[in-house]
Amino acid sequence: MSFKARIKQHINENRPQYILVLLMFLIGLIMGNYQVPGLDGGVKNQLSSIIDSYLREGMDGSLGGHTILVSAFNKQLQAIMILWFLGLTVIGLPLVLAVIWLRGFALGFTVSFLLHDRAGAGILITLLSVLPQNLIYIPFFLAWSVVAINFSVYIMGGRNNGVPLGRAVLGYTSLMLVYLLIMLAGAFVEAYLSPWFLSLIL
Repeated sequence: MSFKARIKQHINENRPQYILVLLMFLIGLIMGNYQVPGLDGGVKNQLSSIIDSYLREGMDGSLGGHTILVSAFNKQLQAIMILWFLGLTVIGLPLVLAVIWLRGFALGFTVSFLLHDRAGAGILITLLSVLPQNLIYIPFFLAWSVVAINFSVYIMGGRNNGVPLGRAVLGYTSLMLVYLLIMLAGAFVEAYLSPWFLSLIL
């Protein structure tokens, strides 16, 4: 079976889980978007100053590189590890959904604030500096969430599918390492490609 066929089979076999995680992510995205108009002036000014600093770094060429790579990958590492740990627990399902919601909320808030604070420039910043890495992060984050949910259900169900626990945990952990490599690719995009895109409009 080809790799593409395996992915299609995986999605078909886990369609309810994918619908659930996508729905939770979208709810978080929408709620994050609607949170921005309610911010008080002080918070808005502070966030706007952070964006100004980010843009100045882009203009003087100091944006990007090893520091952003390490920071970006550490953030993804923490998220993947949290989901991995939750998948090992019997209460993993609701907590995984909470993590997914938070991820959607953070992205929705970020994009909404850029659009409110920078108008047309915010659209360009979103397309060139936020979207590229998230085209990698989000699909694989959601896919890993489904894997964590499935493993939590396996643990909760008393491991009754005939697979020994040790072998199942080893396979689960090995798959996590694959997802971390994919997230590392996303971190490279965030550290080098996105700042380069941003520098083109600055």
